[in-house]
Amino acid sequence: MGGGCLLHSDIKKQFNVEAHYNTPLRLGQVDFINCLPINFPIELGEVKINTKLINDVPRKLNELILKCDIDIAPISSLTYIENKDKLVPIGDLCISSNGPADSVLLFSHFPIEELHGAKIALSPASATSNKLLEILLKEFLKIDASYKIEAFHETLLESKDYSACLFIGDHALLEFSKKPRDLFIYDLGSLWKKHTGLPMTFGVWVVRKEALTNFPKEVETIIAKLKESKEIGLGKLFDKVIKKAQEKVLISTEFYNTYFHHLSYEFTNECKKGLSIFENYCNNLNPNLLKTNR
Repeated sequence: MGGGCLLHSDIKKQFNVEAHYNTPLRLGQVDFINCLPINFPIELGEVKINTKLINDVPRKLNELILKCDIDIAPISSLTYIENKDKLVPIGDLCISSNGPADSVLLFSHFPIEELHGAKIALSPASATSNKLLEILLKEFLKIDASYKIEAFHETLLESKDYSACLFIGDHALLEFSKKPRDLFIYDLGSLWKKHTGLPMTFGVWVVRKEALTNFPKEVETIIAKLKESKEIGLGKLFDKVIKKAQEKVLISTEFYNTYFHHLSYEFTNECKKGLSIFENYCNNLNPNLLKTNR
């Protein structure tokens, strides 16, 4: 296979994978509040998927699927863009926002237009949001800044090392919940919408091409289960999804009701257009300005 992934049958012979789970496919899940509408019905057993589940942050899922350690997952849009030869979008499922994303936030000690030459801390959890910030600042606001990926800690914003910090997912919600503070907060989904008029697609559910070729029926079944879970999570279990979110980061019910309605899990034509524009901007940037954190 020219150095590519081993077929699952070969892996089974070497490592007796059957002893661990009954299906040949492994499913990754983003361990963030924004994916609760899809994850929670599965977690509760309301939707049963016969597969091994791996929960982690987007960056880790990106790594695992490229190493063939998982087969299906919601991954960062940037990782999909850079690996279209290996990955196929499935089920028209994505994580996007047509305006505020609410959990992709730049917390700044200065107005955004004053960040020229500033040092900005980036999230280690996702490549897409880091690249999106670079595009927004450089291409739209004509701001050159320096960037460093910094592990999240609750005192990071108090550090004098950075003029601004980008937080995503649950970390962004946690920092947002601490308001009011003397900080400027910018929603990257809103900024993208303002400058492009299109939704921002942060992640896409994909399958490895090899897995799709070898296990098409199993992939089809998992896609159907994911869609079913999404409908249940946004439907009859929605109140429980909000309560679960509040267990993770305590913000009002009203906030989470708006939050989940700001997000879209449908990979619509508009979302695909937005992703195509994002890809164009990624290709236009000097690749040495910011190494992606896959």
